[in-house]
Amino acid sequence: MRDQAIETSDRPESNYLFDQLRGEGKVSEKTERKAHSMQDRLTMAYYKAASDFDAYLEFRQAKKIRRAAQYPDSHIMHFSILAGLVLFEGLANAYFFSKGSDLGLLGGWIQAITVAFTNVIAAFFLIGFLSIRGLTNPKRPYTFVAALVGLPLSVAAIAFLNFSAAHYRDLLELNAATLALGDADVTGEILAPVSRALTFAPFETLEALLLFVLGITFAAIAAFKGATFDDPVIGYGTVQRRLERSAAELATVLKQMPWNAGSGDSGGTQTLAYARQTKARIDTFFANLVGEEDETDMARMRGGESGSRPAERRHDTAPPPPPPR
Repeated sequence: MRDQAIETSDRPESNYLFDQLRGEGKVSEKTERKAHSMQDRLTMAYYKAASDFDAYLEFRQAKKIRRAAQYPDSHIMHFSILAGLVLFEGLANAYFFSKGSDLGLLGGWIQAITVAFTNVIAAFFLIGFLSIRGLTNPKRPYTFVAALVGLPLSVAAIAFLNFSAAHYRDLLELNAATLALGDADVTGEILAPVSRALTFAPFETLEALLLFVLGITFAAIAAFKGATFDDPVIGYGTVQRRLERSAAELATVLKQMPWNAGSGDSGGTQTLAYARQTKARIDTFFANLVGEEDETDMARMRGGESGSRPAERRHDTAPPPPPPR
């Protein structure tokens, strides 16, 4: 029924019928106020969508980008994976650290979860989100240079953190073995795992090696999640998400427009026409963009060795002019 009502708004007799009902007093003031409110919502949604579309096209042209932004549908999943990594690493290492804590397994879990949280979060932000994404933006000289310097430093810091934690596990095991043999004079070194790690001494137990490998593996996963948290081109994901939200809002308002929208108001009629035109252009643009990416993938699968690319498709990307005030 709503679709039929929207279609009738384009018919000349709909305006005539609305004017006749208004003259007979069958259209209340509440109905007219609602119509004006919807008209205001439509105008605001149209201006925002047209402005965001224009900003999106300008960003693509400035950065010479010919693809859609690449980012996950939900960032909640990324944070859930990070939380799972921290929890799993903490539980896996709790027993390793429990021997050096007066609280036993609980104390070992607190120490392990602290190391795991630092390891995962630092790898996510320092290596993935900041450094790796920064290296994919050579046209931002300050960001690129900072990432170029920060990436090896971040990798070294994460590796040293896991190296020190593994040596701490080694010292706990050696201390427990020494006390079991009745010798109490060699427990001082357990308070200095970082100093021992600086000597780059090899691990003496299998558990320490497993702890180091586990920490490095989880750090690599966290770094990958940080690098794919948003589009590699800084700012591109933001402008596309903003356009998608404004386009969705415009579509919602268009569906809610009454059958008599714009009747008796040339400006309102033009606004409605421009809004529909803008929404159609946005939909067509993204449909063509996805089609080009699919054609490129198919071309690479059929003959990627030749480096052939499909013919570029021309987009009608110019947004319509603003409606008269």
